[in-house]
Amino acid sequence: MISFDLECGNEHRFEGIFRDYESFADQMARGMVTCPYCESGDIKRLFSGCSIQARPSTAAVIDRKSPNIFDMMRLVESYVKENFDNVGSDFAETARAIYYGAEEERNIYGQSTQEEIRELLDEGIHVLPLPSPGTAEN
Repeated sequence: MISFDLECGNEHRFEGIFRDYESFADQMARGMVTCPYCESGDIKRLFSGCSIQARPSTAAVIDRKSPNIFDMMRLVESYVKENFDNVGSDFAETARAIYYGAEEERNIYGQSTQEEIRELLDEGIHVLPLPSPGTAEN
């Protein structure tokens, strides 16, 4: 069975139910479809949204484990260690020196206190504290 939204020349809307599309086309061609309100034979098919009957699917099998937040933190830590200079506990002083042009500009990482980080941020020096995934995970 197939259902179509139809409209007559007098703008009466109604639904027509047919065995299949061929039956609909045949009845329309032979003038057998009329408006149930005014019996007009001037009928057109209206566009209506489609309905898709999806088959039930089996759960997708994921071959690899999706990374969690700690995996992502380890990736960031690894990238920083490979691509940035470790300045150790001199981080705040080195960041200032780079910011004010006393040292060559480069990417650095190291240790700093919360107070030192606040002071750097207050001076307009952009820093990003990164927790260690090992410490955060425990």
